[in-house]
Amino acid sequence: MNVPEKFRFRWSESRSRAAVLLAEGRTQKEVAEEVQITDRAIRKWLVDPEFAAEVDRLSLMMGIASRAERLRIAMRVVRQKVADGVIETDKDILEWLKFAQSETDGIKLDLPTALAAALASDAASLAGSGQADSPGEPESQTIN
Repeated sequence: MNVPEKFRFRWSESRSRAAVLLAEGRTQKEVAEEVQITDRAIRKWLVDPEFAAEVDRLSLMMGIASRAERLRIAMRVVRQKVADGVIETDKDILEWLKFAQSETDGIKLDLPTALAAALASDAASLAGSGQADSPGEPESQTIN
């Protein structure tokens, strides 16, 4: 089917911003207010296959990034708990990681208070020792 040019979907800054906000989990009404358009326009854009596919693609990317960040935080917490003597065996590590996963699955942006506090503690100790994680590189550490 050949769609006339005037009816074809065209990307703009506001449409791109709306796609990102929708992918972050914002409501159509919130996105419309932030982008300064009507929520009717958002609904119309979501019917377009190109816009809907982009929102889906961005949602998937953000979900993967969020899960990777939660994994990095969990590993930092485990290292801190090992250093503090709270975790002593490999079985303890596995049990704690299972607990951390159960507490954070499905959470995109808000981390549990304990994980956030442990991250802050770990970041402070890394800053004091002059160590820092390289963004984008996997962390590896042998824990005995």
